[in-house]
Amino acid sequence: MPRDWDAEIDRWTERFRSIPDPPEPFAVAVREGWAPAARAELAAEAGDYVRTHDGFMAQLRSAGWDLVRFDARPAGCGHCGRYAGKAFSLTGERGLPEPPPLPMCPACRHTLNPLTPYFMQSMGLSMDDLTDEAVPYRDDPEPG
Repeated sequence: MPRDWDAEIDRWTERFRSIPDPPEPFAVAVREGWAPAARAELAAEAGDYVRTHDGFMAQLRSAGWDLVRFDARPAGCGHCGRYAGKAFSLTGERGLPEPPPLPMCPACRHTLNPLTPYFMQSMGLSMDDLTDEAVPYRDDPEPG
């Protein structure tokens, strides 16, 4: 089912009123309200991002890839930051949660990237480490 970007933009605008440092253009919208052109542009960009991200996740799944890492932009908000660097399972197996829907909010452009054995080894990480540090996605604005 396609996402209702108008409803999501409204919901996240309200959420960002209580989250420090909301991402642009929400910071402007919280202060000044939404300009119709800015709102339409955000909805179009979010829709494009979903199509690109979903295609990438489909490629990973078809290749048999399961482990991904949530990589957040440095300018992310407090809601997204709690997932930065965390591992997820595309299949919901291995004791890890399934990844959050991306974008979480219409302005976020964070990514899920393959979590390779080489990366895990270079960082000294084991599956136990990943499951111990796992953070299941919650669709609420409160960190923690």
